[in-house]
Amino acid sequence: MATDSVVVTERIAASREAVYEFFVDPEKMIRWIGTEARLTPAPSGEFWVNVTGDDIAIGTYVELDPPGSVVFTWGWEGSSDLPPGSSTVSITLTSDGDETLVELVHSGLAGGSEDEHASGWRHYVARLVAINSGRDPGPNRPHSQPINESDDIT
Repeated sequence: MATDSVVVTERIAASREAVYEFFVDPEKMIRWIGTEARLTPAPSGEFWVNVTGDDIAIGTYVELDPPGSVVFTWGWEGSSDLPPGSSTVSITLTSDGDETLVELVHSGLAGGSEDEHASGWRHYVARLVAINSGRDPGPNRPHSQPINESDDIT
């Protein structure tokens, strides 16, 4: 893995078909990340997510192989360090019995933002795990705010 990448892996108590939908369905997307989403899950289709209410991630879908993987570009609206579409998020979903192993690789990060993105992805993937476990994921707050132990999402 290149040093401009972050990797988050997690096990989710759901089928990969169910988990896959959280990366392509706007209503499901905003349950775990974002306040609004415009998604066109097809190659070159729109990927637009208002992550925190103030921070908007913009890119395009690159590859979709349901229910095993999805790849989209990512960048921040108004950012010169990581402009829209300048990095790539690759999701791989692997069945393991009744569960799914999720591997999220965010590559092409620039400007020393790896730690911030790693923290953000850990926060949001923990929310995805909670939702698929039937738990309340807690508030969707900016990822720069630490997750409290009382949030019960890890």
